Amino acid sequence: NLLRLLDERIATQNKIIDKLQSLIKGLNNHLYQQYGNEIETSFADLGVSYSGLSGKTATDFGSGKPFITYLNVYSNNVIEETSYQYVRMGENEKQNIVRYGDVLFTLSSETPEEVGIGSVYLGNQEIYLNSFCFGVHITNIQKVFSPYLSYYTSTTQFRKFIYPFAQGSTRFNLCKADFEKASIKLPSLENQKRIYSVLCHITSKVETEKSLLDFYNAQKQYLLRQMFI
Repeated sequence: NLLRLLDERIATQNKIIDKLQSLIKGLNNHLYQQYGNEIETSFADLGVSYSGLSGKTATDFGSGKPFITYLNVYSNNVIEETSYQYVRMGENEKQNIVRYGDVLFTLSSETPEEVGIGSVYLGNQEIYLNSFCFGVHITNIQKVFSPYLSYYTSTTQFRKFIYPFAQGSTRFNLCKADFEKASIKLPSLENQKRIYSVLCHITSKVETEKSLLDFYNAQKQYLLRQMFI
């Protein structure tokens, strides 16, 4: 009976997390629909693009400097700083470094809907980027608040915008040059900051609820182990 009650609490906790994530998605789309036509710009206007790692072989990976993986960009609105992998760098080797506020995109995928998934790096260490991704170093801070892009790139409106730039048949690749020049619309700088603040607080709540879920699962596993001692 105790374990059944714990299972019910775990199921409830999962529902709480799902509802909060749905709230973020819906609110993100709604706020963009309401305020998203205030600035017309393009990623070429917002910053300077750069490519990921180049000239590396399989033997270069496993140790050395940290780099952001394709999966990290694909899976997170904000780069997860505990999921880096490592690559060896030669002395005086020239590779592009990811900086705070850079928006990163996946270049290819097996389906056109998953091309150009975006994420923002909000860390401060020297780090590199996977070769199947590219970044935009934001320089036009008069038009864009970089952290807001972590939510903007996941809006339904942005996903519809980027879909036509996926080209291919069996594997789809982002037409980077056309994508960068294409016109996008953003909220005003002030509204970007406000929207980010609202959504960020809900995201923090999600992380708190996920931590509680981890505790409940750990408690269940502990109790199960004690049954056999």
